[in-house]
Amino acid sequence: MSTPKYNALVSKVRDWANRDSSILSDSLVSDFLNYSADFCYRELRIPPLENTYQYPAATTDGDTEIQIPPDLAEIILFRVKDSAGNSTVFDNKLDIRSFSDQSTSMGAGSFTRKGGKLHFYPASAIGDVYEMHYYRRLFALDAVYVVNQVNIDAGNTTAASSGDTGAFEFPVTSGTYYTGKEVYNWLRDDNERLLLWGALQYAHEYLGSEEQANKYMQKQLMGIEELNREEKRRRVSGASNSVTYEVSELL
Repeated sequence: MSTPKYNALVSKVRDWANRDSSILSDSLVSDFLNYSADFCYRELRIPPLENTYQYPAATTDGDTEIQIPPDLAEIILFRVKDSAGNSTVFDNKLDIRSFSDQSTSMGAGSFTRKGGKLHFYPASAIGDVYEMHYYRRLFALDAVYVVNQVNIDAGNTTAASSGDTGAFEFPVTSGTYYTGKEVYNWLRDDNERLLLWGALQYAHEYLGSEEQANKYMQKQLMGIEELNREEKRRRVSGASNSVTYEVSELL
């Protein structure tokens, strides 16, 4: 969908690459921006991309799997709290073959990922509440709010005419048309340089300019490293100890 901020981003990629739409079409630039965003989600490990999801309390005994949030990029913490308030962290990550092997001796707090689900041991008990803290992917760069009563009341939509792009009549009465406003996106709105540098890398690769592509790749990598380094400093600032995370223990 075309939105003002997203359209401006597409135009900047073309302007910086010094090409017009006959060379770099909207669809091409959109692909480059999406590739750039995907790379950021894989590499950035900072608070704006953190999210916590708490599942409803278990209503049955013996469940051993749970649906993974669709926006998950990497798990930070997965834990369960029983009906008595005791909390257990699942900190023993296994590959799916070991987890499924009957001869594997699994201790409490074992888990693995299979497709869109997380498998865990021990099984659930009634009243267990599972919580997942993770790094997430954000909404699409051109996402807009859905036109519904909640978003209308919250001011996330604007009045429109029937012929306007994205206009939606709600509720179904003659003339209460609305369009959704652009959804805030941390990458696009606060750190667009990361998106631009990555998109320009892919654009110049497409154009056959490897030197320019490499230049923008390095700029994006340095920008990501800088933000990650700032977050590491923030975490240890004022602390009396430090924690080391093994990458192998994360999904």
